[in-house]
Amino acid sequence: MKNYYLEKKTIDDTSLDYEFKVPLTEIMRLIETTIFNHSGNIGLDHKTMRENSNAFWVVTKIKLQFKSNIKSGDKINISTWTHPLGQVRACRDMMIKSGNTIKVKGSSEWCCLDINTRRLMKLSNIVYPDLDMVCNDKTGLEFTNMRLNVEKDDYIYTRTIRSTDIDINNHTNNLKYNFMAMDAFSVEELRNMDIKEYEIYFVNECHEGDNVDIYRKRDKDYCYIEGKILDKTIFKSVIKFKKKKTIG
Repeated sequence: MKNYYLEKKTIDDTSLDYEFKVPLTEIMRLIETTIFNHSGNIGLDHKTMRENSNAFWVVTKIKLQFKSNIKSGDKINISTWTHPLGQVRACRDMMIKSGNTIKVKGSSEWCCLDINTRRLMKLSNIVYPDLDMVCNDKTGLEFTNMRLNVEKDDYIYTRTIRSTDIDINNHTNNLKYNFMAMDAFSVEELRNMDIKEYEIYFVNECHEGDNVDIYRKRDKDYCYIEGKILDKTIFKSVIKFKKKKTIG
């Protein structure tokens, strides 16, 4: 079994947004589908982890860097590869290419939670495959770890967690948080932003019926988004962008 995995896909119109390009939320879905397919191939899928280690994977943070847009008709290669395990963290990189052109680069960090206690597990305590490390490349992306203090005036909207948000781990699917972050902007605002980098940090779980308040604060060429339940941070996101026009 290899630490490297690749899938090929041809983009059609069903993946496009109002600007006829693949949006950030769909790119994240494509990448995470590839990651989970690789996990299944090497015996790190949800069912096997549950049976062998009484654990499940959660992603703690992801960063994407956008080099150029992905459009209808593009034939893309989505690749992902793991790095040696840390004590409680596992790192995995990702890349989307069209031919020899890099479209998106990504890095992510994962950990395991005990199914019963939902607490962090040491990775030495899980059943992990002996992988052939055929790819040791690093995307070179560094997380900003930006944190801005959001205030009342930074409030944008409230998102109520519904049944369709809940995944097999009985909490909100991490892909849903990307929609929450991007919904902090209007279509017009997004039209005026050329997004260069996107980071999202998953801080605490939320569940059906929870009301997540979304805040947005700007600092020069960055927008900071935070989702909170009362005073508890659920997720935070950082977007680095280039202005097309003046935005608020």
